Amino acid sequence: MKLGNKFDRYIAVIFFVTIVTVILTSYFTLKDVINSHNKQVQSAVTPLFSLVTSEILRPLNVANFMAKNQFIIDYAEQAEIEKGYLVSYLEKIAKSYNMVAFIALEKHDVMLNSTGKETSLDGENVEWFHRLKNLPGEQFTDIGNAEAPHLYFDNKIHNMDGDFIGFTGVALELSYFARKFQEYNDRFGFELYFVDSNNIITLSSNKMIKSQSHHRTDLITRLSDLPWYQSLIKNNAADNNLTSEVMYTTDEGLLISQMPIQELNWRMFIVSPPASEQSAYWKIFIGRFMLFFIIVIVFYMALLTIINYLKSRLIKHAETDHLTQLPNRSHVHWRFDEIVKNNENLCLVLADIDNFKNINDTYGHLVGDDVLRIISEQLSQTLRKIDVVGRWGGEEFVMVLPDTSAEQALIIVERIRKNIAAISFPISTTSGSFTTTISFGICELPIKSKAIEDYIKGADKALYQAKHNGRNQSVIFN
Repeated sequence: MKLGNKFDRYIAVIFFVTIVTVILTSYFTLKDVINSHNKQVQSAVTPLFSLVTSEILRPLNVANFMAKNQFIIDYAEQAEIEKGYLVSYLEKIAKSYNMVAFIALEKHDVMLNSTGKETSLDGENVEWFHRLKNLPGEQFTDIGNAEAPHLYFDNKIHNMDGDFIGFTGVALELSYFARKFQEYNDRFGFELYFVDSNNIITLSSNKMIKSQSHHRTDLITRLSDLPWYQSLIKNNAADNNLTSEVMYTTDEGLLISQMPIQELNWRMFIVSPPASEQSAYWKIFIGRFMLFFIIVIVFYMALLTIINYLKSRLIKHAETDHLTQLPNRSHVHWRFDEIVKNNENLCLVLADIDNFKNINDTYGHLVGDDVLRIISEQLSQTLRKIDVVGRWGGEEFVMVLPDTSAEQALIIVERIRKNIAAISFPISTTSGSFTTTISFGICELPIKSKAIEDYIKGADKALYQAKHNGRNQSVIFN
């Protein structure tokens, strides 16, 4: 019962440690995944803001520079202009900044761009000129060129008297922005939406948004048309303040970041999908999961090792004689069954210390214990590794000798008997010593259909004969 309770305690402790370890490892692994992902998202949003700002403001500044170029203003005021000269100027701008540059002059009824294309201001494709001319403000953004949509940055040109004389500016292909934003879309699934002061989508990384010409009412996409924005309104989270940067989380788990672009009176929204839909999250998750899996495997192997160690310790404790450290009767039974399976014949020997009761009575039980220990060492040191020697009870020992005949066993035990008879056993209470002897009973039987009890019975009869013959003898059972 004590052994069972001890083993139960070991298992209970191991089970508790296992559960705690798995829970803690799972918690810290998941926490690490979430923290690592959030850090990546945060680290990505900041450079994305910078990227967008530079990509929007760079063409805006170039357009503003062109509109204030006094030489161009004076040249446009002339009665006649050399169109080739203006195209050459536009080509230099386009090459320097990798943009399409254009100029539209009302006095000369012409629009020129850096590709050499010339268009009359009365054409259908130049309706923007007259529309923007009548609007207040000096700078405009517009999307045009249905065949290859471009984002145009238009600046009004005024002469020295402040009179309007035309437009100049630059244009970028929408695909240019798409390439710039693709990396963030691939990694985090970000979608970008640029909204003007009227809450109309002027530019988007989402190809489903019809923004080819936002001034055409049938193609307008408003901010309120987007489901995620409707979710913000539903939660009273929408913020129309262009001077602040805010972040929201929708019911669907979308993370919405807003940044004002004051130069254009725009707002930029970054819509980040739930972590589970982002490739960056899964890369982190898989990496951490593999690490977690390896830790679990290592822990599992360590756990098995510990359990096997405890099991072997408990088995050894349960099947080992405490005094002599030899296997006890239970272990001998188990080993006998194993030997029978793998051998064709064996020999079993019973050994009994002669007159052991007199030793206890004369010198005390402590000296008797010393005798048992010394004889146990002699038995175990003399036998082969495949042999089994154990304490059968009291002063009696048993030896199981696989693949050994009775005659061979007799040779072995005779050598042991003579060695023991020659030992001077010390008396722990005095400086004296004494000698004792041991008797052996040997039994060899056909293994087939024989149990250990059959061998014990035969060996015991032989041992009884050895005692009857005067002790200190080895007898084979016949």
